[in-house]
Amino acid sequence: MWTWFESGLSQYWSVQRRMVASLQRVHRRQTAHSDLLNNLFSRLTLDQPTFAAMFKTAFVTILGLPNAGKSTFLNAVLGEDLVITNPKAQTTRHRIKGILNDKDYQLVFSDTPGIIKESAYRLQDAMMGAVNESLDDADVVLLILDGQFPKIEEFEAYKDKITCPLVIAMNKVDLVQDQEKLQADIDRVKEYFDTELIFAVSAKENFNVSGIIGALVDLAPEHPAFYDTESISDENVRFLVSEMIREQILTQFKKEIPYSVEVSVTEYNEKEKLDEIYATIFVERDSQKGIMLGKGGAAIKNLGIASRKRLEDVIKKKIFLSLSIKVKKDWRTDDQQLQYFGYIKK
Repeated sequence: MWTWFESGLSQYWSVQRRMVASLQRVHRRQTAHSDLLNNLFSRLTLDQPTFAAMFKTAFVTILGLPNAGKSTFLNAVLGEDLVITNPKAQTTRHRIKGILNDKDYQLVFSDTPGIIKESAYRLQDAMMGAVNESLDDADVVLLILDGQFPKIEEFEAYKDKITCPLVIAMNKVDLVQDQEKLQADIDRVKEYFDTELIFAVSAKENFNVSGIIGALVDLAPEHPAFYDTESISDENVRFLVSEMIREQILTQFKKEIPYSVEVSVTEYNEKEKLDEIYATIFVERDSQKGIMLGKGGAAIKNLGIASRKRLEDVIKKKIFLSLSIKVKKDWRTDDQQLQYFGYIKK
C-alpha cells in the first residue's frame, strides 16, 4: 500500500514541477507581468516530501551549426548509433530525443537540425522551427562548436533565445594541430557567450564526453524521470528505420538527391525469425527517380542491400526489406506534404 501511495504522490509532484518549469520558461521571456507571475510561482513551487529519493532530470537541447558533430556527440553519450551521421550538411532534419539513464539522473537530449541563417525552402523553415521549439523546452542548452572553426558569430540571433544555463563543447579537438590557437578560441568563446562552462572534447574519440555529462547533471533540477529508465529514445521504430535508410541514401548518392528525398516506412511486420519492412522513398522529380533506380535497377538494389545490412546490425535480427520510389513534386516547398511527413504540426 505504501509503495502505491508513494508512486501516486511522486506522479503528482512530477506534474506540479513540470507546470512550474513551463511557467518559469514563460517568465524568462516576459517582463511585463513579472509581479503577477512571481506571485504565482510562490504558490506553485512546492518541496517534494522528504521520503522521495533524490533524482535529477533535465531536458538538454543540443544546438550547433551543420557538421559540428551534434549527432556524433549524442551517439557517444548513449553508446548507441541512435542518430544518423554523415559528412553532408543537414543530415539531421527532425528534432530527435535521446535518453541517458543513470540511477541518480535522466538526461533527455534533443538533437536538432544544424542552424541555417537563411532558408532556401519551406522544409528548412520547418527545421529551424524545430530548433526554436527545442530551445523553448530546454532546462539546459548544450552548444556544440567545431573546435577547428568555431564560428560563434553565426549564433548572434540565438543568444537572446537561450534563457537557461548554457554549456559549450569545443568538439573535434583531436583534429586541431595548433593548441595555442585552440586556447585563444576557447577564450574568445568564453567572452562571447559570457560563460566558464566550456569543454574541449572529441565526440568521435569519446574524449571528455563524461566531463560534459557531469556538468549537465550538476545543472539538472531535482525531478523524477520523465521517461522509462530503460528507454534510450521516445522515437518509434518506423521513424528510426526510415532514418537509417535515408542515411544510406546520403552515403550512396550525390548532388541534389540526398536533399530531395524523404523515406516513409509503410509497413513493419515483426515475426519470430525475420522482420518484414516495406518502405517508400519519395523524390521531387521523375529524373531523380531514374537516378535512384539506376541502370537496370542496380542503384536501388545496392541501396537495399546496404540498408538491410545496417538495419540487421542495429536490430540484431534478419530483415526482409522492400524499397519502392514515388514522385511527390516539390514536396519540400508544399506545406501539406511537410505536414504529412511530420515536419509541420497539424
